[in-house]
Amino acid sequence: MLPLLLALLIAQTPEQPRAGAKAAYNAGVEAERANDLARAQAAYEQAIELDPKLAIAHDRLGFVLGRLGNTAEALARFERATVLAPTLFDAHYHLGATRWWTKDLDGARKALETAVRLQPSHAEAQYYLGLTLKQQGHLTNAIAHLRESARLMPTLVPARLQLGVALQTAGDLDGAIEHLTAAAKLAPASDDVLNSLGLARMQSGDGEGAVTAFRTILSRDPRNSTARLNLGTVMMQSGDLASAVTVFKEAIALGLATAELHYNLGLALKQQDDFASAEDELRRAADLDSKLPEPLFTLGVVLWQTGRGDAAIQAFRSAIARRPEYADAHYMLGTVLRQQGANTQALDEFKATVKYHPESPEAHVSLGQLLAQMGEKAAADRAFAEAERLNALKANAQASTFAVGVGLEKMKAADLAGAIEQFREAIRLAPDNPRAHYQLALALKRKGASAEAETHFAAARRLAPYLDFSRESGEPR
Repeated sequence: MLPLLLALLIAQTPEQPRAGAKAAYNAGVEAERANDLARAQAAYEQAIELDPKLAIAHDRLGFVLGRLGNTAEALARFERATVLAPTLFDAHYHLGATRWWTKDLDGARKALETAVRLQPSHAEAQYYLGLTLKQQGHLTNAIAHLRESARLMPTLVPARLQLGVALQTAGDLDGAIEHLTAAAKLAPASDDVLNSLGLARMQSGDGEGAVTAFRTILSRDPRNSTARLNLGTVMMQSGDLASAVTVFKEAIALGLATAELHYNLGLALKQQDDFASAEDELRRAADLDSKLPEPLFTLGVVLWQTGRGDAAIQAFRSAIARRPEYADAHYMLGTVLRQQGANTQALDEFKATVKYHPESPEAHVSLGQLLAQMGEKAAADRAFAEAERLNALKANAQASTFAVGVGLEKMKAADLAGAIEQFREAIRLAPDNPRAHYQLALALKRKGASAEAETHFAAARRLAPYLDFSRESGEPR
């Protein structure tokens, strides 16, 4: 069965078929409207027999075949239609959406890009192109098309949902929550929408809102393992460890045991200092999923905390075997090796940590300390200098965010000069802060300094193209 959104498309008729073919084509359209797919197929096939170059008949026949489950033949018909009529939007859209359905993302992207060029105002085509780009990892372009889809059809729930998820991935939590909340209002019975909204609220620090979302799902479906996992996780993050443990144990008792559930239960038990029980759960999680490295890493931490250094080293090595670029595991392995006097091995692990997580000041400090201990003063000084630089960047970024907040308060108080001063300070502290550039641009525009304002608008768009800078005031969405 082809995607439901395909059924929203109304066929176009840009060509004049040969005598007899038009009547057969029209009969197919009528049969399709009556949901008589067999009769529609026969009519479209007759139209093609009478006029083999009738692209719209190939397209509609492909659509009917797709609904009947013959996806391969449907694709062939769509492709034939695009060759016969390169400007036929329907054919490119159907071809792209069906290729997406069959997980041919490269083929889907090519066809959908053509469809969007032919008819940029088509919300569903924008949606499928955005979704395809998102799945290919082209997040900025995906957000642009998903945003356009939601603008063109604000009630299109899948577009709102995928836009919200994409914005969350990009770090725009406010924008994510805005669109996911809209999707939840449009589709209150959708567990997928509520779960995504709960995750966004959890990441933004709104634990209460996240709990409400996950509990709503569970009130309808007590066996929803994803909602139970997320509910327990947000409780754990909020410090309610007892409730988190209860939620995870309830899920396991319901037969919903997964590696993630046992892992999170192990984490909660560890934070309660119940190391023996935590160890059992972490080992169970590691056994249930032979590719998941986190249980082995946390097991290593538990073993190290309980004085079993050799066993901890083995656990960290096992975690790294599952994920060689696991920076935290390299760091902890280096820490334990250093404590045991294995400095050469520890040095290799700290270097690996810096390789995989170069923005970690702690890793550079540990590397510098070990290098200094080993008599490599110049290399140690470089590591310490990099740690100091990274710490300064982190502190400046925090101060920049604070300065933007102060500037917004001054704007509310009609202190335009004070606001501009704060926004400039925010940019001085963190030149790559897009919100600082955006708010300064708004303030400068209000002051009448349009040329300088446009410079900062451009900087904001360059630094964060995923944000919605269409509004004239307030925070970007």
